[in-house]
Amino acid sequence: MKSTFRILFLARWELEKNDKVPLCARITIDGEKVKFSLKSEVSSNIWDPKSGRAKGQTKEALQLNRYHDSIKGQMIMHYHSLSEAKEVVTASMVRDAFLCTNIKSNTLLSVFEEFNDRQEKLIGIDLAQSTFNKYDLTYRRLKEFLKVKMRKSYILLC
Repeated sequence: MKSTFRILFLARWELEKNDKVPLCARITIDGEKVKFSLKSEVSSNIWDPKSGRAKGQTKEALQLNRYHDSIKGQMIMHYHSLSEAKEVVTASMVRDAFLCTNIKSNTLLSVFEEFNDRQEKLIGIDLAQSTFNKYDLTYRRLKEFLKVKMRKSYILLC
């Protein structure tokens, strides 16, 4: 079944301040609409509501249009990867993938720890104790590296 997929960029005219208008994106898939802020603004005199783009050849207009093109490309990429992985893709799924909110805040260390937990159960069946000890040592050294060198306790996987 083919679905309809569309991305629009809209100005929030009701929130206009100092001749600047905040922008948002709207994703529509099979009639389901999801709107979210792009956390960017544009001068109200260069925004074209019909095309959903900045008009003119000013530096601001060109930068904004390039930014919107890259966002649109990312959203299309997320849509295609989701449609390959699942049968039904919703607009909120694409938005969440784009904003990285659908991922249950997996961190490098939490994924590594889950891996070690699964491997520990396989000791003596499919895995030697010495191999598991190497996995555990790698986990501890990675944790120490993040703490000392990177000065972070986690790295988000998104």
